[in-house]
Order: sequence, then C-alpha cells, then structure tokens
Amino acid sequence: MGLDLATRSGWAVRDSKKHRASIRCGTFSVAENNDGNKLEWEAKYPVAANLFYRLLKEHNPDFVAIERPEHGVRQFKKKGKVDLTGKEETISTINPAALQLTGIFGAISAVCQIRGIAFGTIAAVSWRPVYFGKGVKPPEGKDWKDLAIDYAQRESIGLPSTKAEQRDAAEAIGICTCWHNCAIPEIKWMQQRFMDLRTGAFEAKRSAA
Repeated sequence: MGLDLATRSGWAVRDSKKHRASIRCGTFSVAENNDGNKLEWEAKYPVAANLFYRLLKEHNPDFVAIERPEHGVRQFKKKGKVDLTGKEETISTINPAALQLTGIFGAISAVCQIRGIAFGTIAAVSWRPVYFGKGVKPPEGKDWKDLAIDYAQRESIGLPSTKAEQRDAAEAIGICTCWHNCAIPEIKWMQQRFMDLRTGAFEAKRSAA
C-alpha cells in the first residue's frame, strides 16, 4: 500500500503478482466529520487512524509505503497589507496544514505497529525520479500531480471520479510502486520484514506456515 498523506490522503494498493492495471486507489479525508463540520487539529488524528484501520482490514497489505512528511516547517513569502505610504508589505508565513502531517503520520504509523504491518517512508524527491524516470519534469502548465494522473491513465489504472481525488490518489500509486526504496524505522522486526519482502523470503515463510 502507498500513502500520500494530507488533509485528503491518497492511497493505492498493488498486488505485485498482477499487472499494474489492477492497482486500486482512492482517498480518505479528515477535513470534516460525518455531520459536515470542520475537524480541528487533535480530532483529525484519531479520525485518520480509524479510516486507515478500515483500509488495512479491507486490503490487508504486507507493507505500507508512506511519503515522508517534512521534518521542519518551510516558510514562504506572502504579500501583506498596504502600509501608509502605499507600499505593499511582504511577510513570512507557513502552511498550517503542513504542521498537521506529522500528527497524521503518527496516527498511521501507530496503527501499522499495532497491526504488525511493516512500513517505510520515502521523500517525494526520492520516489519521483524512480517512478517517472530521472530528469523527467511536469510539462509547462502542469504539476507533479497532473503528471501522476497521466501515468496512471497510460497504465489503464482506475482513478476516482473527481479531479481533486485523482490528484492525490495518482501520487499514491507512484509511492506504492516505489515501496522497495523506502527507509525503514529502526525497529528490528520491521527491518527484517522489509528484507524478507524484497528477497521473496516472506512469501516463502507464509506458504510454509
């Protein structure tokens, strides 16, 4: 399983024994509750854990690849108010949604640990060259999510019905495909499981059991 975590997270599941066209994907959102009310910070984390737990029960993956949240908060410039002289101020700000990704990741990784499913993380700058090819960049007027949609459609992979959901689900397909490039937490059984999955030993052990 691959995950592109956000307020609306993309997910994708692949059976490595089948053609890429059989990949299933979708999204789950922690923006609102069942009544349509906006979820605040701390409420998003247990909701994310619950939705992800349901996905695990449905698809039962052997491994979960997660796009790595940034460990710091990136600042960017934003135009502010016009001062008394008529000059527009430029201020530094952050994207508050980025702060929540670590909390969502914590909820997801905890569910993996409790369920005994190994997981790993991979940065966007690491999986994109593997999935799209080195040197490939989105064409003018498009971004990485648009490129991911194009790749999914080329492989005849079924995507969600809305463009917004397609953008997140398509990137999860790329993350899922590049699972073997993930970094694994320093947890012994997870690292061993990852090695077994990569070498085929895990399937052999499961068949013997």
